[in-house]
Amino acid sequence: MSYKLRMWVSLTLFALWLITGITGIILLIAPLAAQFGLTLPVSLADTLHTYLGFAFFGLSFVHIALNWSAMKAYFRKLRS
Repeated sequence: MSYKLRMWVSLTLFALWLITGITGIILLIAPLAAQFGLTLPVSLADTLHTYLGFAFFGLSFVHIALNWSAMKAYFRKLRS
């Protein structure tokens, strides 16, 4: 069960990261695109970016909790 949960949390984090990145780029280039007469879905991108960013942040803590033993091992190796 733990392996499947870790897999789903990781895959969901990746999807959230990807969508948040894409919406961030849309928000970044929208003013420039408007100068060229292109309209981008800024309102939708803003809403998605905000809410999925919060979901990403919260799920990151779940990911850390599920992988805490592996992270401790990585930190031990760094200190040696």
